Amino acid sequence: MTLLTGILAQYLYLIEIMMLTAGIIIAISSFDDLIVDLLYWSGRLLGGRKTKSSELPDVELLEQLPERPLAIMIPCWKEHDVIFSMLSSNSRLVRYRQAHYFVGVYLNDPLTQDEIRKAQSLYPNIHMVLVPRDGPTSKADCLNQITSDIFMFEAEHRIQFAGMVMHDSEDLIHPLELKLFNKLVDIYDFVQLPVYSFSRPILSLIGGIYMDEFAEMHTKDLEVRQRISGVIPCAGVSACFSREAILRLVDKNQGEAFRVASFTEDYDIAFRVSELGFRSAFIAYPATYSIDIDIDAGAPGILRRTLPIATREFFPSGLEAAYRQRARWLLGIVFQGMEEIGWKGAFGTKYFLARDRKGVITSPAVMLAYFAMANLIAFEMFRWFFDPSRELTYSLLSSEWVRTLFWVTFSFLIWRLLNRMIFTGMIYNLRHALMSAPRLIVGNFVNFFATWRAVRIYTSHRLSGKPLVWDKTSHSYPIQMGELQLPIATDPAPPPS
Repeated sequence: MTLLTGILAQYLYLIEIMMLTAGIIIAISSFDDLIVDLLYWSGRLLGGRKTKSSELPDVELLEQLPERPLAIMIPCWKEHDVIFSMLSSNSRLVRYRQAHYFVGVYLNDPLTQDEIRKAQSLYPNIHMVLVPRDGPTSKADCLNQITSDIFMFEAEHRIQFAGMVMHDSEDLIHPLELKLFNKLVDIYDFVQLPVYSFSRPILSLIGGIYMDEFAEMHTKDLEVRQRISGVIPCAGVSACFSREAILRLVDKNQGEAFRVASFTEDYDIAFRVSELGFRSAFIAYPATYSIDIDIDAGAPGILRRTLPIATREFFPSGLEAAYRQRARWLLGIVFQGMEEIGWKGAFGTKYFLARDRKGVITSPAVMLAYFAMANLIAFEMFRWFFDPSRELTYSLLSSEWVRTLFWVTFSFLIWRLLNRMIFTGMIYNLRHALMSAPRLIVGNFVNFFATWRAVRIYTSHRLSGKPLVWDKTSHSYPIQMGELQLPIATDPAPPPS
């Protein structure tokens, strides 16, 4: 028994070190989150919180503004399951006659080409852009080809687009989005609107974490980020660039607006727009209705609630798809971001860069805490049944400062859960707000698997020198053509003469 006790004591000491290491990392990260929370709530609760959207005209005046052509860029790779529904539903839904959809597709993707042609036969404002090579290369490569074709389209038809809007093949665009961009593109050169997940079934734990995270990020974090740093990251969806900004990026990057090697070309381009001195903004502009999916009916509809004009989309609901997508985000934001962006900018910008990148440390720390906690529970059960004399004791965790650390991190956890529930409830409902607590735990596991995958891929890339390729997410769409029951659309733009 003495030998066993000695082995267990050494193992317990190792577990204590793990728990303390994880606890310190989590406490530092939680304090960082608290700073952003306090900045948001102080502005909201103490008054004097003036946002950029409060300076804009009412919706009625917005709708009366003369429309100018806007180009919507949609890069595709094997999106034949969703692209026709996306194009047809948005062509009917979006209240903007001067919208032109430029859909990029590769030569070796004939199924997606067929679906785009089917949409083109119904709507003259849809234009297929053929990438003159086999895919997948990178999303940025596809977007560069789309950008090139947009400028050729301008020259051929003697028109000029006021702005270029980024969207994905799974997006349902708010009917007023382009009306808003039509006004904003005169004020800012890059505008990011909120992006929210469609409502998912209450038991869809993985799909639900996107509801929680985007509700909080696009309600609180981006607003605080705008106030502190002025550099707004692009989400790649519901984002608009002025024509001048795209032209300058093309000029500065040897004819390509988007960096082909980047895994998160949207995140990268926003920083480069800021470096060029262009004005950027995150705009949460309230409208009296929103769009969301009716879980019972299985189709989208109008939600009669005052919420920001935002794009809705389906995010992955399966574990593998979710962590693969997040691994791609980590590869671009953390690893490629360190190489390309570094730590440029003022203190506020550096601070949020650190927040963007801290996940590669905090995700393993959380898993380490879970592992250590499971061991400590097992240890207490062992002591209860086999060590009533308490021969085995804690060496580190019995200290007073460790107890203080425990209560501090526990308080941070309660605060984090409360905030997550509030922001989820703002965009969705009370049931989903309550479910955001267990979904936070699920999200921790998904983020850990994503971190492991990102580190493994990036390490292999650095050692072998093989290029990173477009690791796309499989998409789904909530409707098929003919199911959309939203009688607020206008006719699509006629073809230019």
